[in-house]
Amino acid sequence: MDASHTPHDITDRKNAIRSDMRTRLATLTADQRAEWSTAACARLIRSFAFARASRVMLYMPMRSEVDVISVALEAFRLGKSVCVPRVDGSRKTMNAVETTSFDDESMDSDSLGVRAPKVGQEIPHEEIDLVIVPGVAFDMHGFRLGRGGGYYDRYLARFSRNTATIGVCFDIQFVEEIPTEPTDIAVHAVVSDRRAVQRDPSLALLAVQDRNHI
Repeated sequence: MDASHTPHDITDRKNAIRSDMRTRLATLTADQRAEWSTAACARLIRSFAFARASRVMLYMPMRSEVDVISVALEAFRLGKSVCVPRVDGSRKTMNAVETTSFDDESMDSDSLGVRAPKVGQEIPHEEIDLVIVPGVAFDMHGFRLGRGGGYYDRYLARFSRNTATIGVCFDIQFVEEIPTEPTDIAVHAVVSDRRAVQRDPSLALLAVQDRNHI
């Protein structure tokens, strides 16, 4: 937790960032979202973490998020296994479920209104090589601000250092600092339409032309 701030202060600061991001994202046109999503996904696809991964977990994008479906399609083409989150709202948990299709016959909405597989094998977290993580905002140290439910923080806390975690966002979603609490989990790297940053230089996660250490 930030040493000089109370939990109430941190919550207020987080909510202020969420409000600012809603305003920023509301100004984007459909063409901007598509163009910037393509650029961010290109960085993900050429990353070393993606190249090495046999099983990739990614999210089902909402309108305000980078559309990562092209990453899933490339994973399918390369013979990789793809899984996506399925949330249990009553238990406040999230697990990975394998999927081979994103059509309406295969997908439904979970308790949070996010698309998830109707059926599918639940994948143990230790079998996942790469997790592509959404966020409302990120800072240059890999800390992320979610929507407030804590699902990703609880889920990411299960993983060892051997599983690569890469946040993805539009570049306008970077902020100087995310207020943090002990339960907030940083990702190993963050990729946007304009740049890619990595916390730990000892982990070769990003392609050489994208790699910036912080």
